[in-house]
Amino acid sequence: MTATHVNGVTVVADEPAPSPISRPGVTVTFEQIRHLLLADGAEVYGCRHCTYTSPNINSIRPHLKAHKPKKPKAAVAKAPKSPAGAVTAPPNRPKLAARRKAPQGPAKDAKVLASLSLGELVERAQLTEQMRTQRDQARSAAEQARRRADDWKERADDYRARFEGMKGRAEEAERRLGQVRALVQ
Repeated sequence: MTATHVNGVTVVADEPAPSPISRPGVTVTFEQIRHLLLADGAEVYGCRHCTYTSPNINSIRPHLKAHKPKKPKAAVAKAPKSPAGAVTAPPNRPKLAARRKAPQGPAKDAKVLASLSLGELVERAQLTEQMRTQRDQARSAAEQARRRADDWKERADDYRARFEGMKGRAEEAERRLGQVRALVQ
């Protein structure tokens, strides 16, 4: 029962409204929200269940709540309050825990650990020890590699210094050889 006229203008086309999560190749539509094309070329959105319309699609979604069936109030039982603000369960439900935010940090870890069986705890402890061993081995290997690199660097500096001295001696020998050749000729 979508609107046939909007502000006196006739509705020319009525189709499901496209959803903002549509992407190329995948079209997602709202079945209860209708995209209406008017005779004057304007586009509006309407409710599938009644004649409610709006130029803004975001105002149709909250309106759809008006068409949901309402729960009878007698079926909703209120939980009796106990002293000191403790939460008790309604008679027809199992005991409910008080609502609170999920624990963060160490409290969350403690909660997770408390829910594990003894076998799982032992397995996690073994894995933790295994990871520590691997970490220590990696640190040791890195330290050895650093020491080897430092050793090679010292050797390279030593050879570079030696070759610099040899270069000067070789140049001196070339100069004298040139003098001897000049004398011989």
